[in-house]
Amino acid sequence: MEQVLVVPTKIIDDLVNGTDGIFPIDLEKLRDLIEKNAFFIDREIAENDETLHQLIPYVLMRQQGKFLLLRRTKKQQERRLHGKLSLGVGGHINLGDGDAPWRAFLKGMEREMHEEVNVEVLQLSYVGLLNDTSSPVSRVHVGLVYLAEVKFLGLNEPDMFDFWFMDLKEIEQRREELEGWSKLALDFLKKLMPN
Repeated sequence: MEQVLVVPTKIIDDLVNGTDGIFPIDLEKLRDLIEKNAFFIDREIAENDETLHQLIPYVLMRQQGKFLLLRRTKKQQERRLHGKLSLGVGGHINLGDGDAPWRAFLKGMEREMHEEVNVEVLQLSYVGLLNDTSSPVSRVHVGLVYLAEVKFLGLNEPDMFDFWFMDLKEIEQRREELEGWSKLALDFLKKLMPN
């Protein structure tokens, strides 16, 4: 049984006042809250318990000013996201990543970045906390968004994804194909980097 890292939903709601978006909450504050309140629980329980949020690293990858855009193929495990475009790379933090919550988060983020794509990370910067209450799936997850400047070397799972590098204007033209978190990320990036 897979165990995943979670925090009580109330902690997230208190930080973002129950609103959706990406919030530039101080990373030290988040780290302390995670250290004090996060714990591991069976994923099967976490996926259906809206009193908990599963902590997900969500890494936006940029190379030479263009962002990595991935499309999950039907060979991917998460059926709810088949065919959707994603700006972020990430996934669940598992007990195998470590039992100290923050160290497990960092190790899990590193693992997740390199599971799907083969990249050399040149720089990694924390961006903010992503909250999305628009669907039953998003209501049980919360993202810690990072921006990685990368040298892209290829896909590690080429049958699981299609990929492109696009600028924000090109991504905006495909907005309706984006998964929910990627729409929030795109909106945030457009404010952060207006053309």
